Amino acid sequence: MPIVKKDNGWWWGSSHGPFDTKAKAMQVARAAYASGYKEESMDKNIIGEFIGTLMHSGTIVHFMHLQTKSYSVHKALQRYYENIIDGADTIAEAWQGSTGQIIENYPPMFGNPAKEPLEYLTSIREYVTVNRDLISDCSNIQNEIDAVMTLLDSTIYKLTFLK
Repeated sequence: MPIVKKDNGWWWGSSHGPFDTKAKAMQVARAAYASGYKEESMDKNIIGEFIGTLMHSGTIVHFMHLQTKSYSVHKALQRYYENIIDGADTIAEAWQGSTGQIIENYPPMFGNPAKEPLEYLTSIREYVTVNRDLISDCSNIQNEIDAVMTLLDSTIYKLTFLK
């Protein structure tokens, strides 16, 4: 990883620093390599954190979109959350294709996908089924929940039978 001078000091790569001197940054880098550090393993951790952060930002921005009272902010945030997941997915797939590695190390704060997709989506379906009546008894809202259930059922079908 490169040693870089930034406003707040010297950095080894993007996440190690700041150090007061270039010599100190180099010393830390040498020590890391001497103790078995491999750049590839760090890349896997960084890319998982990067993709997780982008995907998580879609959820956070979606909450902000629902809370704002400004129409222009509402629309700007909508454009972001509607596109960021696809953008992050494209980056992840390109990274995996170019490196020949699957991203496995997503930070647990982003719900590290330890379960199989079918198991996870089945648990989400059960959650929606159990809690839907607590949300609202308005038919239009229940209709939207039905649309989510349809999406879940369709995805579960595909994961079960279209292998």
